[in-house]
Amino acid sequence: MIWPRLNQADGLSLVGPTVLVIDGESVERDQAVQWLTQAGYQSIGAEDVSSGLRELYNYHPDAVIFAINGIEANGWAGVERIRELCDIPIILVTSRASSGSLRKAFDLGLDGYLVKPLHVQQLIGRLSTVLRKAGNNHRVSSSVFRHEDLIIDWNRFEVCVNGRVVRLSPTEFKLLSLLVKRRGWVLTYDQILSHVWGTNYIGDRDSVKLYIWYLRRKLERDPSHPRWILTKYGIGYSFVDELPTELSLSWPPRSRPAEV
Repeated sequence: MIWPRLNQADGLSLVGPTVLVIDGESVERDQAVQWLTQAGYQSIGAEDVSSGLRELYNYHPDAVIFAINGIEANGWAGVERIRELCDIPIILVTSRASSGSLRKAFDLGLDGYLVKPLHVQQLIGRLSTVLRKAGNNHRVSSSVFRHEDLIIDWNRFEVCVNGRVVRLSPTEFKLLSLLVKRRGWVLTYDQILSHVWGTNYIGDRDSVKLYIWYLRRKLERDPSHPRWILTKYGIGYSFVDELPTELSLSWPPRSRPAEV
């Protein structure tokens, strides 16, 4: 269950943080998703570890709420796998607190520990805290994004480079917003097509390449050697992130000629 999808026509859904809720209890999962949606988050529900990992890859959320109870026996393995893949905040939810689960959560570096039954103020309050903390490390989008001499103002739909306003088409702005929102992740051609153009366009790689070329020509100092919009050869594109190398997905060296 997803409210709303990233390919909404108005493009505003690209601004709010995305939260993935993994919980095998459908009623409680749907309730949490509804609370988050009403609070202004993009909310994604997953019923088990495998579907949770799939949604993690597809939507690259800013935080995960993981209910360890109600998930199959490999629930902890799922938490560990998410932690291996990325450093986004993880809030653990359990039916009861135990010294063993608290210690394991601490060892994994989890960002929160909540006990069911959840209350809306408790959930939203804890999530807001961990996202604000993560935001200090530039992991969460806000209404204004700054990176080097690039500024994106989502409220005004305005982009500036080196103090100069750059005019982007709606499609260019939507594509740039998606890349920045998911910075540090490599987005496949089909993921980009689905979120920017719609699922009917999946397979049309030429459109993605063309609009990446448009963006580089307007934003990059040297479009043939981009420093922000990077290519993962044969897979797709990413916006550069400042995460340590071991936590980031790899991309081609900047000295390598850019593939469009």
